[in-house]
Amino acid sequence: MMRHLLAAGLALLLTGCLQRDAWTAAVPAASAGDLALAAPTGRLPAGVRPITYRAALDLDPREPRFSGRVEIDIELDRPVPGLWLHGDDLDVSSITITAGRETLAATWAEVLETGVVWVGFPRQLEARQATLTINYNAAFNASLGGLFRVDAQGKTYALAKSESIEARRFLPGFDEPGLKAVFELSITVPEGMQAIANTPEIARVPARHGFETIRFAPTRPLSTYLLSTAVGDFDKVTRAPLPPNRVRNFEVPLAGYARAGKGAELDFALNLTPPMMQIFEEMLQQPYPYEKLDLIAAPQWPSGATELAAAITYREARILKGPNAGPALVRAIKEIHAHEIAHMWFGNLVTPPWWDDLWLKEGFAVWSETAVLSVMEPDGEHEVAAVADGLKAMALDSLSSARAVASPIGRNEDIRNAYDAITYSKGQSIIRMVDHYFTPGRFRPALGRYIARYADGEANSADFYAAIADATGKPAIGEVFRDFVTRQGVPSIEASVSCGEGEPQLALRQSRYKPLGSVIEPDARWTVPVCVAWMEGAKRRETCTLLREQTASVRLQSRSCPAVIIPNAQGAGYYRFNLPPEGWRALGAVFAGLPATEALASLDSAEAAFNAGTLSGPSYLGVLLPALVHPDATVLASGLRAADSLLRQTGDAAPASLRSDIAAALDARPASGDEADAGMLSFRALTLEFPAARAELRRRLAPLLNGAGGLSSDLYIPALRIAFEEGGTDAFEKVLAARERLDDAVFTQAVADAIGAVGDPALARRAEDLMFTSAFGGAASSSIAASLMSNPQHREETWARLKADFPAFLSAVPAQSRRATPRLARAFCDAGRIPELDALFAAHGAEAPGHEQALAEAKEYLTLCTVQAEAARAAFEAG
Repeated sequence: MMRHLLAAGLALLLTGCLQRDAWTAAVPAASAGDLALAAPTGRLPAGVRPITYRAALDLDPREPRFSGRVEIDIELDRPVPGLWLHGDDLDVSSITITAGRETLAATWAEVLETGVVWVGFPRQLEARQATLTINYNAAFNASLGGLFRVDAQGKTYALAKSESIEARRFLPGFDEPGLKAVFELSITVPEGMQAIANTPEIARVPARHGFETIRFAPTRPLSTYLLSTAVGDFDKVTRAPLPPNRVRNFEVPLAGYARAGKGAELDFALNLTPPMMQIFEEMLQQPYPYEKLDLIAAPQWPSGATELAAAITYREARILKGPNAGPALVRAIKEIHAHEIAHMWFGNLVTPPWWDDLWLKEGFAVWSETAVLSVMEPDGEHEVAAVADGLKAMALDSLSSARAVASPIGRNEDIRNAYDAITYSKGQSIIRMVDHYFTPGRFRPALGRYIARYADGEANSADFYAAIADATGKPAIGEVFRDFVTRQGVPSIEASVSCGEGEPQLALRQSRYKPLGSVIEPDARWTVPVCVAWMEGAKRRETCTLLREQTASVRLQSRSCPAVIIPNAQGAGYYRFNLPPEGWRALGAVFAGLPATEALASLDSAEAAFNAGTLSGPSYLGVLLPALVHPDATVLASGLRAADSLLRQTGDAAPASLRSDIAAALDARPASGDEADAGMLSFRALTLEFPAARAELRRRLAPLLNGAGGLSSDLYIPALRIAFEEGGTDAFEKVLAARERLDDAVFTQAVADAIGAVGDPALARRAEDLMFTSAFGGAASSSIAASLMSNPQHREETWARLKADFPAFLSAVPAQSRRATPRLARAFCDAGRIPELDALFAAHGAEAPGHEQALAEAKEYLTLCTVQAEAARAAFEAG
């Protein structure tokens, strides 16, 4: 074993300032300390680039370890005494470097915990092509990262989670997105097992007794984070190949893989694929870039899905459609599938060179969900879902600690912090705003030209701004993107109309949104595409302007003074707005008739104004209560969330009329038999605690727990919460037995989300045990913790147990989720908890690398939550 070995070759280590654009002169070094000081904590130094990997893996999912051999052809741009690459917890038995006809033994030293490795040469090599050959073995990962094993229903599966820097756990190499290369892969597996990779199988030959070796076609240039390896007794479901079309001149084989017995539940996603693919190709005028497309439903997966090139891998709860799938789950399957197909172009074919430009793949993938599904289902209200998604980003972006969409990432430990609502939801909202303002007819064809320009390569944000401005002939597009991508915060637009002689004048003023209790400096300015709608008689009117300065006055081409204005037409802008008191009153009076997109944006702006102290409690209710009778289910869901938040803020200080007014608004809605009814039933049962609603959920759940009949998956969580709250030990045991019997990943996740509702402290302790042992899987352990923390009855005890054995909890959750654990403390809504949160991560922060961003956000949230709850109580006590 050669891990952490230092040999004579290390004396030639390059030390000093290792920058990406230069190798500095060598200084003798021979200690681990010198290596650690020289090691790159983020991007690797320039001067070495991989060209081709030839990798052979020997995988038996039934065994604890696997082995591999990789040859990496590299290009050395300058003379070097060694090089930095990646390999995490690999036992390397031999490593050589071959240049020309000479092969030299090299040394391997894993220097940083993030898998940064120094490979030392016995002497300096000149600039030329060379080949590294590495033989190694490793244990299957225990934290759903790299190459890991999953046991499910008596069978074992091996899967590779490569994103973002997990490929280094099973394949030594240059594990960063901009270092793309061709991969030639072979996998030796037990005879009869399925093996899936990024390209089609091209040969299968016997290996040792009971095993066979499968060889796959060479890939196009790929980043390491896109590598796929999946081995096991999967059900394979094939479909007719996607036929050639006007954009693509070849057919694409299509197949799905799920664990044994679950293959049929992939039918829905597979059937979605041909029409989705056609829309993507026609929208971008760029063909699907790979030789086949596989959909893999993983029994466990640390995230919802990952866009492994041509082998998209999903957590099975996010892609399998079982018999109880409700409308919300069906919509979610459509969205995540569109998202991952989008990545085949955005991220896979054109790749950000480093993680600070993650939005160029994730923001566009989220935006594509709406762009494509709106074509597939014009009446599916996907634009409404896009607005709702953007509002989630605004909640995070309202913090002073929020990062910009494109933020410098200097450490490997901080990479996963970019995977948040800022990148995903704010990113898509910015794209949607540009698409709306500059029009799809101009913007979308330009995206295709951008893809064609950088295909098989890399593009950063500056490349994108320039390319999109050039392709559209609109330099302002790049200006808008640059402002919103590089600046933190949510613009707040104050809008008012003055009417006198001549046309009405719209006054606009922008600043950065600042909630009560925040230290944000509100004096900020963006280039904001602002669109305002109003009614002129029975005719709807809209005007748009590019607000570059802090203030502007816009002439409304109207023959009469508008009684109502909506300063975010179609909810297309990534900004909030505020109105004078009379403007809010007028908007509230017509709220129930607003388009759903504008209703969502207006409700969010009203809630934000209330939490900033600029809108009174009664005025806020003038918008919130109409949201509860709006006909759109998404608007209702947003209104129910806002109502629940308000009731929590005000607590005992809320006047009795507040709950009755909310209940009356819900009673005024006609039954619709859709997601709206499920949402109202849940709210009545859990927030308002109406006995009849709780009894109805118990009635619907009973057949499922007793093994006869089903329940819509949309009601799993509220029904299970009632069962756990009221049913005691009997219900607890019945639910756990049903989880085993149903073998339904969606139900298992719902159990994890609801189990904290138990009333009996002894049952809460049992739930904690399930959390610490990862009994439902690592991803579910985080959900159990959040569920217990959300219950005031168990919060203190759960928090005490977490603090007492935090390392054990961290080991129970996926490695990539550990950085987010500070957010569990948000359940307290008490700034007095900040010192103990600081103490916890001062003691254990090293075991949750990258936690600093989540810790800052959690501490700020606790401060703001405390201040805003006090203000809300005062507002309704006074009102």
